[in-house]
Amino acid sequence: MTPQDAFNRIIESLQVKYYRAAIREVLKPVELNGSIEPRNILVQVKSGNFYGERDFTKIEKGCFYFMPVGSPIYFRHGKSAKYPAFGKEGFASPELREQYVKSRLLKEGYDDTRDIFTIAGFDVHIYGAIPFFSILELPCFVIPYDEEMSYLMEALVSEEENKRLGRERLQRNLAEELVVHICRYISNKPQYEKNFEKINYLLDKRLVNIIQYIQSNLGGDLSNQTIAQLAYVSKDYIGQFFKTMTNANLQDYIENQRLEKAHYLLRTTKDNVQEIAHNIGFKDPAYFSRRFKMKFNKNANQIRKESIITI
Repeated sequence: MTPQDAFNRIIESLQVKYYRAAIREVLKPVELNGSIEPRNILVQVKSGNFYGERDFTKIEKGCFYFMPVGSPIYFRHGKSAKYPAFGKEGFASPELREQYVKSRLLKEGYDDTRDIFTIAGFDVHIYGAIPFFSILELPCFVIPYDEEMSYLMEALVSEEENKRLGRERLQRNLAEELVVHICRYISNKPQYEKNFEKINYLLDKRLVNIIQYIQSNLGGDLSNQTIAQLAYVSKDYIGQFFKTMTNANLQDYIENQRLEKAHYLLRTTKDNVQEIAHNIGFKDPAYFSRRFKMKFNKNANQIRKESIITI
C-alpha cells in the first residue's frame, strides 16, 4: 500500500467534532509563546498584522494558520515593539482574553485598518479515539490562501451567528471539509513525510479492535489482560504493542479517554459529577477530581461554564 493509499484510508476513518467559529478583532497587541490548546485551531487572517511559527513570520492577508492540538503555539496578534506574552496556559480566562481581543459580527464586515481574524476549533480522531494530529506530531504552520477553505470558514461563522434550522449538521459537514483540505495540504509537503510513518500501523486490524473496544467499554474492565485477548498477544506484551502502534502508554490512553468522555458529558448532560465519574470507570471520586484537574487545569464544575476557544 502506498503512503497516499494509507492516508486516504485514514481520512475515511476520521471523525471530526466541531466546537465553534468566530470573528475576532485585536484590541491590544499580544503574543502567545508556547501556549497549548486542548483542540485543533484554524485561523484565517482577514486584515492587519499577525505573525506565526517559531520565528514569528508575518502571516499575509487571506492566509491560514493551523495550530494542531498539543503543539506549542507561537502567534502574535497586532503589531508592537514589545508584546505582552502568555506561555503554556495561554489566556487563563475568557475575561483575560477579552482584554486583548473581542468578538465581531459578520454583518459588521471587515476593516483593513484593523487587526481581524476568523477562528474555528475542532477535534479530529481516528476511529473516534486516537487524536489524529497528535499522532502526526505536526508543528503549527501557515497555509497559503485557498478559496474553498476561505468559503468554509466564512460559512462556519455565518451558521454560528444565525442559528438557522439544521445548523449543527451543516457545521459538522463544513468542519469535515476543512480537515480534508488541511490533509491535502500537508500530504504534499516533503518536510512532513516523517510525520506520516505511523499511518500504516494505524490500519492494523488488531489496533482497530482495541480502540473500538475501549470506546465501547469505558466503564468496564480495561485491564491489560482483557485488552491483550483482543490483539491475540500476551498481557505482558500488550503495553509494548500499543505503544509501538500509537506512541502512547495503554493505561494512560484509557484514562485519557475516560477523562475526555467525562469532559464531553459535563458539557452535554445534566448528570452530576460523581455519577459521570462512576459511569466512565472511576470508582474513587477524589482520584477522578485530581486527574481531571491535572488534565484540564479546571475542576469539573468550571468546565460546565467555560468558553470553548481561548485564543
